[in-house]
Amino acid sequence: MIEPKNWTTRYLSFSNNVWTFIPVAVALNLGVGTVIQAVKIPLFLDSIGTVVMAILAGPAPAVLTAIITILLGGILVNPVLPWFAATAVAIGWFSGYVAGRGAFKKVWTTALYGLVLGVITAAVSAPVIVGLFGGITPAGTSVIVAYLVATGQKIFDSVILAGFACEPLDKMATFLIARSLLLGIPRRLRALYPHGDQNLS
Repeated sequence: MIEPKNWTTRYLSFSNNVWTFIPVAVALNLGVGTVIQAVKIPLFLDSIGTVVMAILAGPAPAVLTAIITILLGGILVNPVLPWFAATAVAIGWFSGYVAGRGAFKKVWTTALYGLVLGVITAAVSAPVIVGLFGGITPAGTSVIVAYLVATGQKIFDSVILAGFACEPLDKMATFLIARSLLLGIPRRLRALYPHGDQNLS
């Protein structure tokens, strides 16, 4: 009788190439995200590495990349990041799920699914932003929130409006950038990963 695999064997049984690439993806997330936050652009672009991993290897490695990013980022970059764990997990899972269904094979589907993810992340993040941070975080989107509050909007409404204005554009840009990065490397290198070639062609 074959014993069922436990969850660690099922979900964390990655190839050596995947394990090796996870730190690279995390560094990409933190590096780009830190620059964007510093210049106060109303975008994030802090999940490009997660999406790249999702295309190459699927949902589980992408979720792990996202979790490591927010935990390490909370220590090194921004202490509020761990509060957005649910958002990070949603990005990793959704990206990997739709990658396996052809989302990144065409530019227009890549953009469309990025917009859909943006709506999801805006909804998931809004209660955290309002409940824990009063609507203001170090992100560039807080500039929009502050403006809307100054015009008389309620704080929750302002966060929702800013989120739905910025998140879909951010995630569409993230998806398109991740796709472009992978298409820019040789096909034989993408083929070293479980889904790197089939999810793009």
